[in-house]
Amino acid sequence: MTGRPAGETLQLLVDHVISESVADLDRPHVLAITEGGLTYVSGPYVDAQAALCALEDDRKVNAEVAADRSYQVSPLLPPFCPHLVPRPGDVDG
Repeated sequence: MTGRPAGETLQLLVDHVISESVADLDRPHVLAITEGGLTYVSGPYVDAQAALCALEDDRKVNAEVAADRSYQVSPLLPPFCPHLVPRPGDVDG
């Protein structure tokens, strides 16, 4: 228990999730295009807006097949390496 009222704790959680989601927009992004069972990845782009611009450009250039494609823009996150995460009790040397 944190000693905080549940509503305050929930608000802190919501604020953190929103803050991280907004920060994600400024991180590098990739564009995944799926068509006929194949997925192509384009990028990385400097941010979400640049990836969305690439998506719109692809739709315009490939208008005749764009309806058969699915698009997904995703943040490019740093790799998670469990062996690099310090364990509780470890001391920096």
